[in-house]
Amino acid sequence: MIADGPVLRDIHLPPAGWWPPAPGWWGVAALVVLAACAGVWLLWRRARQRTRRAALREIDSLAAAYAQDGDMTRLAEGASRLLRRVARLVDPDAASLSGDAWRSFLHRYARDAETQAVLDRLVATRYLAQPDVEVPGLLAALRGWCRNALPGGRRHRAAQSGSARTARAAQPVSGAAS
Repeated sequence: MIADGPVLRDIHLPPAGWWPPAPGWWGVAALVVLAACAGVWLLWRRARQRTRRAALREIDSLAAAYAQDGDMTRLAEGASRLLRRVARLVDPDAASLSGDAWRSFLHRYARDAETQAVLDRLVATRYLAQPDVEVPGLLAALRGWCRNALPGGRRHRAAQSGSARTARAAQPVSGAAS
């Protein structure tokens, strides 16, 4: 038999490509990206907490050394060195501060007047032959100051925003009616 029309060829499908992927692969890719971001965030958070825990452990070791030998000079020197190291982590330029600038930096992360007074007394008596600082108050002030100063916690963000509010409040208001 003879065909009356043109000769047709069989159906040819285009080769299967890898792009665009099926919707399920988009979901898998989104989950992988989300898991990677969560892993990076957890590692970052753990590193920040590790710094705070190390500072608090050092305060505990200062307290243990003082309980063992009762050397107030060693305690004051260790506390001052710890404050400088933590200050360097918070702001690299803060470790070179002295006098009133150092006191104002310490006050920025001190939560109450009692902590400020203890830290001021430490700064004032640090280089004396026999420093006179109340040990439990000093250790509590160091712990509180380190918790507030070291990044990673709500207290640190509150201290930063509080110091920003204080700085804004201390500025004179321009254009105020006389």
